[in-house]
Amino acid sequence: MTRMITVGLIGRSARPGEQLPPALLDASEEIGRHVANAGAALITGGTGGVMEASSRGAKSAGGLTVGFLPYGDAERANAYVDLVFPTGMGTLRNVLTARVCHSLIMIGGGVGTLNELTVAYDAGVPVVALEGLGGWSDRLRETLYDGCYLDERRVLPVSFAATPHEAVEIALRRADEPRSGSKLEALTGWAGG
Repeated sequence: MTRMITVGLIGRSARPGEQLPPALLDASEEIGRHVANAGAALITGGTGGVMEASSRGAKSAGGLTVGFLPYGDAERANAYVDLVFPTGMGTLRNVLTARVCHSLIMIGGGVGTLNELTVAYDAGVPVVALEGLGGWSDRLRETLYDGCYLDERRVLPVSFAATPHEAVEIALRRADEPRSGSKLEALTGWAGG
């Protein structure tokens, strides 16, 4: 059986009436295209903002898109999600989007994105932060231990990229790293290939 690599994208959603910066959305769409062109599946939170833009990019390249919605209603997914999981979990769904991927790309982001980052880090999921587009992905480097760890446990390094293409290349390269998260085996045990 062939295994499909899954690359998650975490970043800002757009609140009703809010316009996210065009450069942020363009980079998100480009990430989606690169993920699909590599033959990987794109995992997002399935709603708007960077999630919709990246899903649109992946679909334009013939890729598979998966969305873990915070809502219990599948109709609230963006139009570019193939597999919709209407979790009804609200922000608790961040645990799913952060843990089910082989690797994650962080672009921009507010507190929800920061939450997904910490969940991924604790579970040993490799994260690549795309810098230059604002949000936590730009502020993260200055807060890290030794320039790459979220805490003194040094679970795994956070990588940084300057372009969407570089972010996807790093995420794909790191996708097969063994998980080395917290010692709470019931929470971090992973059945991935």
